[in-house]
Amino acid sequence: MVVFVATRDEKDAKRLEESVKKLVGDGATVSGVTILGKKFLAYPIQKQTEGVYVLATVSAEALHVSDIEKRTRVGADVLRYLLTAK
Repeated sequence: MVVFVATRDEKDAKRLEESVKKLVGDGATVSGVTILGKKFLAYPIQKQTEGVYVLATVSAEALHVSDIEKRTRVGADVLRYLLTAK
């Protein structure tokens, strides 16, 4: 799950999918991307009150997970992210 800043338009699905694939990198594969749309945040994050929620199913080895986390922390458009094991 990735929460992008609300300035990203949820109607432009291709750009959001490309952003997720860019965050994941070459070491993992993205099998599905679901754009949940723009929603209000429970509390302000970086002075933002809304965010675009994107749910992605990613397959990666444990070594690549740390690389994904590094890329999402550096991403300027990413407010929050959550990686879980399935």
